Amino acid sequence: MIAFLRYEGRRIFTEKKNLLFLGFISFLAVYFSWSGLNEFRQFQTEKEVFLRFEKEKVSQLANYAQYGSFGFRLLYEGSPLGLFFINSSVFQDLESNIDNFEAIRVESSFKGKKLFLKRGYFKDFAGILLAFGSLLMLYLGQQALVGTSYLRFLTQCMPLKRFYAQTTLARLFWLDLFFLSLGLGLFYLVRLAGMAFSREETVIFALFLIFLVVMLDFFYLLGQFTAVFVRFRPILFLWLFIVWFLCVFLLPEVNRIRVFNRSQGLESAEKVNLEKFRVLMAWEREFKNFLKANPDMPRDQVRSMQKRLAVQFINSSFLVNTGLETRYLREVEQVIASHERQSVLFPTTCFQFLTGEVSGKGYYGYLDFMEYIMTLRNRFVQFYLKKRYEEPDSPMESFVKSDENIFRARSRLPRSFRFEILLTALYGAVLYLLGYRLLRRQVCRP
Repeated sequence: MIAFLRYEGRRIFTEKKNLLFLGFISFLAVYFSWSGLNEFRQFQTEKEVFLRFEKEKVSQLANYAQYGSFGFRLLYEGSPLGLFFINSSVFQDLESNIDNFEAIRVESSFKGKKLFLKRGYFKDFAGILLAFGSLLMLYLGQQALVGTSYLRFLTQCMPLKRFYAQTTLARLFWLDLFFLSLGLGLFYLVRLAGMAFSREETVIFALFLIFLVVMLDFFYLLGQFTAVFVRFRPILFLWLFIVWFLCVFLLPEVNRIRVFNRSQGLESAEKVNLEKFRVLMAWEREFKNFLKANPDMPRDQVRSMQKRLAVQFINSSFLVNTGLETRYLREVEQVIASHERQSVLFPTTCFQFLTGEVSGKGYYGYLDFMEYIMTLRNRFVQFYLKKRYEEPDSPMESFVKSDENIFRARSRLPRSFRFEILLTALYGAVLYLLGYRLLRRQVCRP
């Protein structure tokens, strides 16, 4: 086995084409990781400006009625690991406005510099390794076995099974070592540049690299199988390109279209907002009708009535609206769970779902954000009603304590991660066995 490792190491790392491709991948991975680090630092700078602005805004308001109307903004902050997945996340910059209106708005800003932040394919560490790492592995997989004539000659000195196994293992050893070294090297490089990762994030990134290597091994074995399947004919390169395009582009796009079609069964968000608005307006009409029926009521009694109706709103209408929003969120969660189950079926769709969750800007991060919005909004509405109706003459006080208006998402692994990595490894094992059986049939044929 040591001899095979030396021989395959020389085959991989002394050929100019391989070195050029490996250097190209390494350069792009370093460049986009550093770009992601700079973008993360820029976000931290803008976050400080955001916090100062929100604090200053409260001091400029005249009363709590204005505070309820303007509210405050809530900013979504992804995980520090997101610098490796800037373009592979499900969404980019998100924010919401917490106020006394019933519609929950979640949006992304395109004002100023963000208008020019054009994103595209592969503009991050993960995207580069998916696109070009998979292409390299397909190519090196098909280059591993020279051809049936040479293998017939070789079997006079060595069993085909041994040659096939040791060649595959030796090449995968060097290639896996390269990609693991690249990933870990970049991780510690950005740490030296001042990035701090928690212990949990370090473990998650290590597990991500393990899945990445297993997925790239799948592509290597797919390339090797394809070479045997087409009998090493010149048309092999066309087949490799077709296989690469199907796996990296077409299947993930089909997966995206399928989840989009599934999401069409959800109620319109505007319809939910309209139902909540009707509940709110019914409460407002009740108060206006009371004032019309009692035009001469003293001011202190009006305030007492406002306070009583506000308590009734919290205990009835507001709970109804919260229930509507919660029900809608659970329906969205069902679509996400279905999408996760669907993504498990193929390595590249697994990879895309995984990168979103590891970045902290995935589907489950969005669900956590919505839950946080609802919790914070419930507290803000109670704060607003208390200050406006129970303490109308009290000085203006900000609801936000410290940096509560920053939602810090966490990096996570999908619930199906273990199954994903096992299934991808199983696909690789099947390709290995099928490739060997086809090759043995071709070599042993007279």
